[in-house]
Amino acid sequence: MTSRTRYLELLHAIGGRRIGVIGDVMLDRSVFGAVDRLSSEAPIPILDVSRQSEHLGGAANVVTNLCAMGERPVLFSVVGDDGDGRRLRALLDEHDGIEPVILADPSRPTTVKLRLFAQNRHIARADFESRAPIEGRLWRKLAAAFETAAPGLAAVIIQDYNKGLLTAEFIAELLRIAREHRVMVLVDPKFENFFAYRGATVFKPNLREAEEALAVRLKDRNSIERAAVELRSRVDAENLVLTLGRDGVILAGPGGYCTRWPAFVRVVSDPAGAGDTVISIMASVMAAGGTAAQAVVLANCGAGVICEKVGVQPVDRGDLEDAVRRHADAGPAHHATGRTSPSS
Repeated sequence: MTSRTRYLELLHAIGGRRIGVIGDVMLDRSVFGAVDRLSSEAPIPILDVSRQSEHLGGAANVVTNLCAMGERPVLFSVVGDDGDGRRLRALLDEHDGIEPVILADPSRPTTVKLRLFAQNRHIARADFESRAPIEGRLWRKLAAAFETAAPGLAAVIIQDYNKGLLTAEFIAELLRIAREHRVMVLVDPKFENFFAYRGATVFKPNLREAEEALAVRLKDRNSIERAAVELRSRVDAENLVLTLGRDGVILAGPGGYCTRWPAFVRVVSDPAGAGDTVISIMASVMAAGGTAAQAVVLANCGAGVICEKVGVQPVDRGDLEDAVRRHADAGPAHHATGRTSPSS
């Protein structure tokens, strides 16, 4: 059986499982137009707007990616008690299969990311948000809801954007519940509370987050791979996946191996949402019985697809199958330790 055949079999096996998603949700607004003149008020371009769109972002984008994979996600989060929060809820309701557990917090706004595109190129972004920690009564309600749902979950994704939802106390309680109910945990961390996620099945920082966590500059292949192995040990993760943007992805796993794959992308149009795509595909593949290495390859294919699209949007199974047929027989670029990695 070829690698491509095995990956296509895994794609057909995914779907139909309940996967929890806990994290900061956002409303992504995109404004599209053309720039052909400068403002008379300041030396800045004027965007002549032709259209606008709204999409689910942050942890809610992870949920839409899971829906595109045929999963039945359960989303736990907090929004503001405002019009943007109601709009976000309405967008969630448009997707069949999502079980939202969304609490309203009148003390904070719903997070909104406003992106401007000229000639389909991303030129600016404005953020509307609060990063203040949520109150204990709110995270305790979410933790109780997660504990109720946990026995029926195939996996849980913790998607942290440092917007105040995932406090250290909340993280500890989520990990305790997951351990107690033997739920596979995949974590996409940010800078705060980076080392609070001990014992995850998959821990997925990007290169910038790894550099900040270790307080070092990682400039060459060897230093990056050593950092991946060190981080895996420090967070006590079963698998550490380090995303490198245009340089691909590294998997540091049990047994001391560290494997790198190149980026599977032809032309980068817009990388927004690529991290959400990676972790959602990994969760689907591993919930279906795939190995971490197989999940990384398929997620890497998915990241290439989303980078070729404009705006934050999910990758569907058809897109992913096309990418697998193009790329999935490509072997790993490097084995850092000289050991043989598990079969991918």
